Amino acid sequence: MDPSPASSSSSKLSGTFGDADGLPDDNIQLIASPVKLPNGTVVPNRLVKAAMEEGIGNGGGVPDKRHRTLYKRWGEGGWGMIITGNVQVDPRHLATPHDRTFPDHSPSTIASYALLRSSILSSVPPASPRPVLLMQISHPGLQSSSTICFSRPPWTAAIGPSAARPDTGHSALGWLLSRILWPTKSRPITDFDEWLDIVDMFVRGAQTAESAGWDGVQIHSAHGYLLAEYLSPLTTSKAFVKAVKINSSDFVQGGLDEAQSSSIIKTLVSWNLIDMLEISGGNYSSPVFATFDGFTSDSTSSTSVTRQSLFAHFTRTLLPDLPAPPGGPAIMLTGGLHSRHLIADAVRTRSCDLAGIGRPACVIPDLPDRVVLHREIPEEEAVLGGYKIPGGETMKYLLGGGRSIPLVGAGISTFWHEWQCSRLGRGVEPDMRMHWFWGGLLREAVWWGMLGGGPRGWWASWRG
Repeated sequence: MDPSPASSSSSKLSGTFGDADGLPDDNIQLIASPVKLPNGTVVPNRLVKAAMEEGIGNGGGVPDKRHRTLYKRWGEGGWGMIITGNVQVDPRHLATPHDRTFPDHSPSTIASYALLRSSILSSVPPASPRPVLLMQISHPGLQSSSTICFSRPPWTAAIGPSAARPDTGHSALGWLLSRILWPTKSRPITDFDEWLDIVDMFVRGAQTAESAGWDGVQIHSAHGYLLAEYLSPLTTSKAFVKAVKINSSDFVQGGLDEAQSSSIIKTLVSWNLIDMLEISGGNYSSPVFATFDGFTSDSTSSTSVTRQSLFAHFTRTLLPDLPAPPGGPAIMLTGGLHSRHLIADAVRTRSCDLAGIGRPACVIPDLPDRVVLHREIPEEEAVLGGYKIPGGETMKYLLGGGRSIPLVGAGISTFWHEWQCSRLGRGVEPDMRMHWFWGGLLREAVWWGMLGGGPRGWWASWRG
């Protein structure tokens, strides 16, 4: 169907919550309303293409033609904001083999990220407001594998606040997997100068993003990454003195509780230095951010609803204590918002300002225009999840992703969606019928990802 322009349903609201009675009753009009950030930037609507691994390229480096092709599809989709996948500030430490990095901060690196930005903006329809573009800069900390990311020798440990490795379960298979991915425990950072070097990496990364014309950066301090590890009792010693608090949203058993996370967020907001704060959750040991539920079953399943309730409750109780944008940062809620109704309800009940959408954007890159803001799509059909991954459940249990290795269960879904991004990067449409093993692992990961598509793919790549 040809989507009706989102601008035709846009509200002229100021972008703040204001009085609940002042919000439009119409869900599309509400979601299409703008949000003004503290620095004056206006996000044209409430829908954010959240950061997610693109599944393109290996061993780090700058974006290539496939990334530009993929992001063009998101650029033409009607998003209010687009956030990149991981751009690691330290090229030696990747979270996955597909992460992009800053090999250096030379003019050629700046030009590569500027080209990615311009490719997005070039695809925005003339009558549509352009999305706000953020680059997510990250450091995975102890979760960086030395064996699968090809970024450092296998015997070189990851770094973190303590000597540890992610917990992949208590079964024999889980124990073996953790030793394959992380042969050695992480090396604790004890030298203050090393910490200053890491801080400098983030600063130089942000400067590079600004030089490349991006609207801003998002600092990844969730999902058990380095900045989160220093706050979580799961990964840092109680004897370690923490003089500076940095946000983490790892709502996992034994991790930060709601009161601790609220305190950290309020401290961050009090600095008056941030414009948007994303609430997510989980880490590699307890991957709430990439659970299998909700995409292999009805989005109203008990697990999916529980996850939605968890984060919505947290933000709903937190937001009354925070100034609404532009007086304070916009709160973005990512995960569990699987329908137009849920998104509108989250905004209307003060659970969030912005709705972050990840995996559905991999199969419907123009999801805002095609579904959420499309007037001809009735409310009951404006859903983002509820689809099954062919072969997903079978592979999940064959690979030990039941109760033994939660990371595998999450990975089944994550990989399938990354492979859909890989298709988009080649200029091919997503395939909802793609079998996880035959179509995903063998064709997308091995044939196209590792072998480059054979002679025909090599020729096409060489021709550019």
